[in-house]
Amino acid sequence: MNIAFIYIAEPYQCYHTASVASALAAIPGCEVTEYYSFPETVTHLTRIRRALGVPALPVKPFPKSWKAKVLKKARRLDQERLLVLRENVAELNRYDVVVATEYTAGVLKEMGLKGPKLVLLMHGAGDRYVNDEHLVREFDLTLVPGPKVETYFRDKGLFQTGVSRIVGYPKFDVFEAIRKENAISFPDGRPFALYNPHYQRALTSAPACMTPLIKGFKAQTDYNLVVAPHIKMFHKGFGIRERQLKRQQSADVLVDTGSDAMLDMTYTSQAALYIGDVSSQVYEFLAIPRPCIFLNPRRIPWRDDLYFLHWTLGDVVDDPADIMTAVAQAQERHALYRPAQEKLFRGTFGEPLLGASQRAAEAIVRFMSDA
Repeated sequence: MNIAFIYIAEPYQCYHTASVASALAAIPGCEVTEYYSFPETVTHLTRIRRALGVPALPVKPFPKSWKAKVLKKARRLDQERLLVLRENVAELNRYDVVVATEYTAGVLKEMGLKGPKLVLLMHGAGDRYVNDEHLVREFDLTLVPGPKVETYFRDKGLFQTGVSRIVGYPKFDVFEAIRKENAISFPDGRPFALYNPHYQRALTSAPACMTPLIKGFKAQTDYNLVVAPHIKMFHKGFGIRERQLKRQQSADVLVDTGSDAMLDMTYTSQAALYIGDVSSQVYEFLAIPRPCIFLNPRRIPWRDDLYFLHWTLGDVVDDPADIMTAVAQAQERHALYRPAQEKLFRGTFGEPLLGASQRAAEAIVRFMSDA
C-alpha cells in the first residue's frame, strides 16, 4: 500500500501527523512518502523523527508553477495552497491513500483525485466554527481526537458518505518525545502567562487587547509574559506586523512570531496561566489543568454557543481594562473551573492520552483492508 502524507500549510502540521506517518511506515506492506509545500517543513520532520528515534521517510517538495510561486511571494497563502493542490492531483493519483490534516484537502476530489482513498487526520481540538468544515464530507475516512468532535460532525451530517474513527491526538506523542528540549525560563525566575490570540479577524482579541495586556504585565510582578499568536496571524503584511510586535519585547515579555516553541507545545505545557480567545491550543494547555482567561473585546454573545464551549473553563473578560484584575484573581478562581476542565479535556481527546499515532496508523490499515 502506497501512502502519501501531504503538508500543504506551515510546518505546524508536522506535529500533528509525522508520528502517524512513521507508525504507518513501520507496518509491513506500507510505503509512505511525504509531500511538503513549505521548505522549513523538512527541518521539523527531521527534528520530530530524531526525537522519536525512528528513521527518516522519503520527502518530496510539491512542484509549483510560476503562478503559485508568485502567490507565495505575495503571501496569498490560501490561494497558493489551492493552486498547488490542483497542480499536483496527477501526482497524488499514483497512491492508494492520501492523508491530510486540514479540511482544505477535501477539494482534491472535485479537482480530479479518483484513485486514492482520502483520509483526514484532524488537527485542532477546539470548538470554533471553521468555514470549510463542510469538506469533511469529501473524506473517505476521518480520524478525530475524541468523542466531542465525532458527535459534533455526526450531528451536522458530515459523515454521511465517509467513515470516522476516534484515535486521540498524535501531537501528544510527539510532545512526549521532545518536551525536554526547550525549558522556558526568565532571568527573574517568575512563572509566565501565555497570550495566544487567534488569527481569524472576526474573533481575534489581538487588536483590542495586545497593547493593554503587554503594558499591564510590565506593570506587575507576579508573572512574566509570552506572546505567541497563531502562526497564521503573520500570513500577510510583509513582516510589518512581526516587527511591530517584536518592539514590545522586554526582559519580562517574550514575543514569539515563528519559533519551534509556537508549534510543539513548549509554551502550552509550561505556562502557569493561559490567556486567549478561540485557539484550540487551550486544549493542549489543559493536559495539565491550570487557570485560563478568555478575552472577548468584541462582546460576542457566547453563552450557550457550542462554538465557545471552552469559554466555560475560565473567566471571560469583555473590557480590556479588566484583564489584569482577572490575571490577579486567576489562581484563586481556578478551583471553580477545574472540574469542568478535566471533564471537557477527556471528552475532547479520549483516553489513553498517549499512543494516538499507532492507533491512527492501525485505523488507516484496517480501513483499507475493509475497503
